Amino acid sequence: MPGPVGGNSRIAQVDALRGFALFGILMVNVWFFADSSHLAGGQVPSSAPRTELGIRFAVVMFFEGKFYLLFSLLFGYGSVVLAAAAGRDGASIMARRLVFLGVVGVVHGLTLFYGDILLTYAVAGAVLLAAGSMAPRARLALAIGITLGMALLLVAAALLLLGGAAGTEVSAAQTTPTASPAAALAANAATYGVVLPSVMSFQGPLALAAFLAGSALAMLGVLRPAVPPRAVLWRVVVLTLPLGLAGSGYSAHLDVWGGDSAVPLLATGISVVVSPLVTVGYAASLLLVLESRAGRVVTAVLAPTGRLSLSNYLAQSAVLCLVFTGYGFGLMDRLPPTLVVVVVVVLFAGQAAASHLILARYRTGPLEWALRRFVRRSAQPASGSDGA
Repeated sequence: MPGPVGGNSRIAQVDALRGFALFGILMVNVWFFADSSHLAGGQVPSSAPRTELGIRFAVVMFFEGKFYLLFSLLFGYGSVVLAAAAGRDGASIMARRLVFLGVVGVVHGLTLFYGDILLTYAVAGAVLLAAGSMAPRARLALAIGITLGMALLLVAAALLLLGGAAGTEVSAAQTTPTASPAAALAANAATYGVVLPSVMSFQGPLALAAFLAGSALAMLGVLRPAVPPRAVLWRVVVLTLPLGLAGSGYSAHLDVWGGDSAVPLLATGISVVVSPLVTVGYAASLLLVLESRAGRVVTAVLAPTGRLSLSNYLAQSAVLCLVFTGYGFGLMDRLPPTLVVVVVVVLFAGQAAASHLILARYRTGPLEWALRRFVRRSAQPASGSDGA
């Protein structure tokens, strides 16, 4: 994948954005572990406490559909950086990287979290790799087209079908995931087989769109050699966040209070359109923070977590399994939503501290080390590349 990408040093801002994305992903994923009704759309609004509905609304409005897009955007960005640093071996290294992620994703999905995204990343990444020498503007145009196409399909389905969103069709496995480690494994594996097609067909195209957009930004030289000027970042924030959050708020209202009908599906269609605006606005906002006086502290917290993104992503699932399923304490459906949010904050803070300690002693994390060993068997590593 060609482009004006030079150098192989890591960019702290990119790592901080990855860490920020991991926090948002954790805030979304935790509910699949903590609430057995979440997979089917959550509790009926008439029977759910106001506090729970408020937290659910906030998660949908500010987090859902935004942070995996940010992570996907950075994946596409990093792919171009890695391929450029690898030179002639770029395509083969990327192919091995995707194979590794696909295998890890299947294991992760079967054993820990049925909502795994890594296998979907591997498939979408193969399409990105096939894009070859596609020009940056063509990539951006294709990304926009895929996103709008997905939104139109969802809105059309909502208007044509009187049933609920596809997610309401999915039922949890019959085995109680809190009964024992074996029950947790069986329930997760069974649910993974049910939800994988919907993850691939829904999140797959949207992840690919973000990959294309991220790769285009890398090819255009965004963040390399420097972060865009503050005036440009402010302009991006003003143009994206107000409209994006307004649309997300409306979408979240429909999703939470729309009822068991086509309304939640319509909400998803709206979210597909406005979530990229929020994602870009979040990224620009964080870059502004990183350039401020508090930026050094924020970078110190987020960047190490982002450098170990693969290890931290899987570690999140492992810890949530220990807290909420039969692998450990079995607290699913037993913690109020406010305490679930506390679990998220404490877990992420622990990951930030652990990542800092690991990088103070080692060059990289355990899964990042394994990934590099696998993909660079016949090539010299591009030390510290942002694509790694």
